[in-house]
Amino acid sequence: MRADAQRNYDRLLEAAALVFEERGAAAALEDIARRAEVSIATLYRHFPTRQDLLEAVFLRIADTLRDQALELLDSPDPFQGFVQWLRLHLESGATGRGLAASVMTAKLQDGTAVNTSCNEMKAAGEQLLARAQATASARNGVDLGDLLLVVHGIVLINEQLPTSPDRPERMLNVIVDGLRATP
Repeated sequence: MRADAQRNYDRLLEAAALVFEERGAAAALEDIARRAEVSIATLYRHFPTRQDLLEAVFLRIADTLRDQALELLDSPDPFQGFVQWLRLHLESGATGRGLAASVMTAKLQDGTAVNTSCNEMKAAGEQLLARAQATASARNGVDLGDLLLVVHGIVLINEQLPTSPDRPERMLNVIVDGLRATP
């Protein structure tokens, strides 16, 4: 990709993430192009369909969460490193208003870029959880997939109901307390 095309691509992804956060996954593509300061034709050159754009934004989030998990493997406190990663999920989920639901088919279809990215992200998270379990700070028998569904459930609930800014964190703290290994 030429340098100017790459800049436009990156600007479109950044603008789409912001617009989806503000207005949800059904936001007008024209608003995204305007926010990125490119023409709607440029948006469609990079992302022929709305679904292509949704998946590209989601991929960036999933890849970032994977990279953050790998960085947190060096955390001096394995349990806190894992909890920090769960908080990052909570924060990233809150920015995408409906984004995860919009890409669910691609997430579940083997071989798609979204499926591959999610599997890589989950594998990195499994390493974090295993590290916390190895130090006996996190309970054994915890299924990461189940746990991520609960965290994303917190995001979905707080998208749909009037909430206070600290409610998602309070809800996550209940989950974290349940993750702790008992002395």
